[in-house]
Amino acid sequence: MIAPMSLRSAWLYLALTVPVAAQDPAWRLPERGAAEYRRKATAHSVVADSQAAVAKLEAKDAVPAGFLPRLVPAPWLCQGEFTPDQRAIGDEPRDLRDVLRAVACDLRLSTTVRSRYLRLLPFGDLVLTGRVEAPDAEGRQSFTLEVASADPEQRPGEAKAALQRFVRPLCRRSARGTVTVTRTWDAGAGVVRLFRAEMTLVFEEDKGRFRKLVITDEWDLAGVHENQDTAFREDVAKAIADGVNWLKRELKDLGRPHMKDQEDGARSYGSGRIALALLTLLHADVPAADPIVAAAFDELRGRVLVDTYSLGVALMAMAARHAPPNEAEMLRSGALSAPKPRVLAAADKELAAQWLESLMKNLDTRVDAGYRLRFNYTAGPRFDNSVTQYGLLGLFAAQLCQLEVPSTRWRAAATHLMEVQDAANDRELKLSLTRYRDLRANSDSDNGRTRAVGGLVVPARGFAYQLPDRPAYGSMTTAGTGGLVIARAGLLQAGLAKADVMPKINAAIDAGFAWLAAEFHVRSNPGFVDRADDSWYYYLYGLERTCELAGVARIQGRDWYYEGALQLLAQQGRSGAFRTEHERGLLLDATCFAVLFLKRASLGVTTGG
Repeated sequence: MIAPMSLRSAWLYLALTVPVAAQDPAWRLPERGAAEYRRKATAHSVVADSQAAVAKLEAKDAVPAGFLPRLVPAPWLCQGEFTPDQRAIGDEPRDLRDVLRAVACDLRLSTTVRSRYLRLLPFGDLVLTGRVEAPDAEGRQSFTLEVASADPEQRPGEAKAALQRFVRPLCRRSARGTVTVTRTWDAGAGVVRLFRAEMTLVFEEDKGRFRKLVITDEWDLAGVHENQDTAFREDVAKAIADGVNWLKRELKDLGRPHMKDQEDGARSYGSGRIALALLTLLHADVPAADPIVAAAFDELRGRVLVDTYSLGVALMAMAARHAPPNEAEMLRSGALSAPKPRVLAAADKELAAQWLESLMKNLDTRVDAGYRLRFNYTAGPRFDNSVTQYGLLGLFAAQLCQLEVPSTRWRAAATHLMEVQDAANDRELKLSLTRYRDLRANSDSDNGRTRAVGGLVVPARGFAYQLPDRPAYGSMTTAGTGGLVIARAGLLQAGLAKADVMPKINAAIDAGFAWLAAEFHVRSNPGFVDRADDSWYYYLYGLERTCELAGVARIQGRDWYYEGALQLLAQQGRSGAFRTEHERGLLLDATCFAVLFLKRASLGVTTGG
């Protein structure tokens, strides 16, 4: 069993020759607030035919793909990211820039230092060693640490077999170099006011070919903010409005290539993207009568929807089309105890019923759906937890539209999800979830304490893409946990609150949230490091959806919405669209997921709580 205190800091160990004293400096950010910085970041590389030669060359070329994510994380430091003693960042760095940020903000570095940062692909772990002299009277401090890559260590909750099979093959480069930091600590304000950090790494890229990477990051304090202050709310409102305007311009031309379905009729992803854009606009308070929305719905009516993704999102859009105003906000505030049943016009209800009928055919044909419900893209002998998530969201939307969904479907879906949830591998923590109802009741006191789920220690169990024979990661854990919340809600609405399976479902939901708590961060897709740069927007939208479905405002005291929104706001371009994680990504998908997150569009499924 891993002690709860070690979960957020297991990635980093420090051997210091001087013990920590009570008067040692600590960050003093507002509770759940943040420090905003102005940033200058650069990254260059150079190659040569020997290690000695490349070390002498100036790095001027671009860094090839695979060493740094395309999206640069936002220059913010959130109070929730810090270790309990508020002396260092406790979240795992997920790229080389994050290592620079972590080192520059670490106030524990004193005298002899040995720090280890896990899973910096493609190098494995990075071990930093050296000496750090005390800052001068004005808080200025400069130091250089040696860097060497090392074989990746086992993480909490990870089986040794998974480390050997899935992680070690990704750590292909052996590197050495330095990290140099100059920083100014403002003891009066309790912040690092500015820092400049540089990492130089040299490694053999191919036989006889050596590459040097030089990455610099300069941060200059712009201000310190209270949690969700006025400026934040204004920035979010503008981002939503700009995203909406971009989506409306995009929907003016429904003949764009990415809005067309496959010519062979096997998939209807183009129609699914139209439905996703409609869902986003409707949740962002664009009226159903808006000419662009109306025209897009008319186009959707004429399409033949085939795959689970498209059918599920189309049903969600139909439910949003007939939703009462401000429904999500009313659920969070307690003005509504559950989502309102939709009253559809006859034509809409007939269309939604057709979509539901098609959706219910798209199942894994290897299992009896009466006992184990899992979705495929279309009917066939496979499943995955991502598409199952959209199948369940579609069923929930259909039920909101007052279409019949047998209660056996919810039990069968829960059975599947519980079977494919990953093992905890001895990782557990005392799960603390603050729900919206807790905030309304002022049970979350000023000192930041949150209400723990039953006061129990909970195993941390995530989800992989399909079976639990692969490592879990964030976007799939939100999919599986959110699916369990929906299945539980379906059983409750069917009057089956005392069904024998309910305690197991509740335990599985808690275990899913415990995994999200243990792995929590919003700067990449957490969990399995090979997925860190993929599906980041999908993960954040999944985090929003899972927390809102369950009425969760904070995880382990951390404001998931505030921290996630700060990262999203930094990725919006001047056009209103959000930049994609990869060149091949679609602006439409990224923008829809971002706006849905910022709008907190998902509905609490049972109690508004």
